[in-house]
Amino acid sequence: MSKAIFAAFIAVLGLDGAASAAETCPLPSVADTVALNPVPGSDLMTVPVEINGKPKQFLLNLSTNRTEVSQAAVAELGLPESAKAVTPLQYGGGDIMAAPGAGISVPVYETKGGQGLADLRTGVRIGTFTIGRATGRNLQFVVSDDKEMGKSKPYDGLLTNDFFKQYDVELDFGGKAVSYLTPTQCADPNLVAYWSHFSVAVVPMTITDGRIEVPVTIDGHAVNAVIDTSSQRSVMRRDIAELTFGLKADAPGMMPAGDLKDSRGQPVYGHTFPRISLQDVTAANVPVLIQTNSMIANSNRETVLGSRAQTTEAHIPDLTIGMDVLHQLHLYIVFGQKKIYVTSAVLN
Repeated sequence: MSKAIFAAFIAVLGLDGAASAAETCPLPSVADTVALNPVPGSDLMTVPVEINGKPKQFLLNLSTNRTEVSQAAVAELGLPESAKAVTPLQYGGGDIMAAPGAGISVPVYETKGGQGLADLRTGVRIGTFTIGRATGRNLQFVVSDDKEMGKSKPYDGLLTNDFFKQYDVELDFGGKAVSYLTPTQCADPNLVAYWSHFSVAVVPMTITDGRIEVPVTIDGHAVNAVIDTSSQRSVMRRDIAELTFGLKADAPGMMPAGDLKDSRGQPVYGHTFPRISLQDVTAANVPVLIQTNSMIANSNRETVLGSRAQTTEAHIPDLTIGMDVLHQLHLYIVFGQKKIYVTSAVLN
């Protein structure tokens, strides 16, 4: 099914990876390269890791949030709990409590130092964590609230980029490998993309709430999209589909996605977009899920105080570009330049 998603890549004419000899850039140093393992029956990829010497598989999650470990792995390995990085707000020397006789206690927290919602979750201490040739010691991960991770879902955690914060990331989905490299000093796209290629799209990116966001174009409309390697399918939020593209439930091309419903019981629809473009690289005939809420209910809907009041219930992005599209790309994420260099992947 995934191979049918891309009918074509439309790219501008560009130089081959063998750039002019008059322009040279030093190649970055590779800090670590790790094989990616396909999750059976999907385009998702896992990374082999070791926790305290025990082999595990972590789902590749391209974000800068904290790395998560499954509840099952925590229990199996006996990982000790670490202190939470947040504290209850206090008043008059005591924790904030509900009014006497109210019969309810509402937990209210203050996040410190710009910490995210993951800091409200239980953390565990990891003695050693190994990826490829790299080993980190005395780390703290958060425990995933996804109870199926490590059970019906065949991976033991989410591997984010917080383990290699100081490096650029190359994702070669065709070659099934992820590499962490020293920050490149090049600005020439054909030299940054040092592998053999025909043309390169240079996509600006921002990081919001730990997620990488990029602009895409669909039917002439600009849409903000999140690059999500932990999502099997590409997903559009329903209000964007309705207000921007006129895709209401009874619109032509809007089909119920079987009996699939989101975490709040709202029906999920499917629609195939003729083109979704990241600059000069275009995916054609992309089937996208149209839904209102996240597919995973969050049972910890506590209130958090920071720059503004918000709830821990995730608000899904305008558009999520999942692995059904990404697996046919070769990506080089240069954090210092706030750019992603994109070519088509050479599929093995």
